[in-house]
Amino acid sequence: MKLLLLVSLIIQVSMTSSYAFPDWFAAPYTRAVHRTRDMSSNEEVLKMASKMGLQVLDVTWEDTGRFKNSAVGPNISDMTIQVALEKGTGGLEVSCMPVVRHPNFEDKTCDLDPRLFSLMVGNHDGSPLRRVSLHEILANPLRYLSKPDSWRRKGNLPRTLLASRDSKVLVSTQACFLPVPKSGKATFNPVLFNYQSVKDDPGVLTILATREGTSITVIDNDRDAFSAGAAWGQRLFFNANGQRASLTGQRASEFAPEAGSSRRDDTTPLAASESGLNLVLLIQVPLKQKQKPHPQFVGGGMLPPAPVAAEAVSDVENAVIGHGDLEGPFTEVDNLAIQRDTRFPVRVTVQFYKATSNGVVSEADLQAIKDQIDRVYADSQYVGSLVTEGVTGRATEHDGRKEEPAGWWKRFWRRQAENQRR
Repeated sequence: MKLLLLVSLIIQVSMTSSYAFPDWFAAPYTRAVHRTRDMSSNEEVLKMASKMGLQVLDVTWEDTGRFKNSAVGPNISDMTIQVALEKGTGGLEVSCMPVVRHPNFEDKTCDLDPRLFSLMVGNHDGSPLRRVSLHEILANPLRYLSKPDSWRRKGNLPRTLLASRDSKVLVSTQACFLPVPKSGKATFNPVLFNYQSVKDDPGVLTILATREGTSITVIDNDRDAFSAGAAWGQRLFFNANGQRASLTGQRASEFAPEAGSSRRDDTTPLAASESGLNLVLLIQVPLKQKQKPHPQFVGGGMLPPAPVAAEAVSDVENAVIGHGDLEGPFTEVDNLAIQRDTRFPVRVTVQFYKATSNGVVSEADLQAIKDQIDRVYADSQYVGSLVTEGVTGRATEHDGRKEEPAGWWKRFWRRQAENQRR
């Protein structure tokens, strides 16, 4: 299994009320977080998912370029969800939450037209929200930045993210479980760790899309880290008119839409889905690097199966994604002269968020997730693995060497040590 963790999601539990809950109240929620965390090593849950061709993981591999029959490649990323609980003695306890998707190594993906993805924009400058396609954002990204001048010019090169290969983008789909209280919200950040990215030399740019807007930033693995335990990577934020805010998740049954709006969101960021309320798109756009691309390390493995918990009833439902309080300036291109790396496809990770208060998942819950995943792939004529099926001829095959060279893991760690000394 890849070492943690390229796209990760960090969840810090919060309540909507300002009331200071006593310690005895927090203990059941802590247990719920732990039970949700343990889903990825729960033998019964793993068996149910496996029968459906799915895995329950705490780290997922979301790569724009991987070598054939390998876990490494020239542009790779990992994704997970992490929950942070405040310890009574101070500090944070961080746990990785479960994600359901097709198996990591095979990495079953599909190819879709970027025009099929409808994203909300306007949040970057405080204007009324409107819909545009992913293709439009790739073609004209400056229009959707709070500070377009933060993208420095590089000679006469156009400041665009669109490449001729982008008639199709690489798409994967997953469901992410959040331990959301019966009444309240979970506050969270998508966190990305890209193994190629270093300070002042990002390997990818991310476009984070929710029902409330679209937020663009580069990944340098240096700023906005969440330092606790094994967690590493760069937190992603919502861009609220140039200010950053963490995302929030609440139960759909607790969601009260604003006056004049509908409980159903028809401004979904993906044409193939039925609602945008519980969706997040994490889009990776590969960037050219000044430094020679460096390799990746794979380590660790799946945890041993956890004991099956005492029987309980699932209360899984869709989560509604929003954003929280303002936390400071939002960083976009960070005054860098970035350029699209056309060797690699754009990758879109479609996430369906699910809320649970007790960490229990049923076979019916997993079947509903499988059906959601299948509906996304059904819109594509090209579905399969770019890793295990040889050279496929798909538009989303990355250019260049396809086989893993010797010594990449050793060089990766040397590169990481150099980056930490900067």
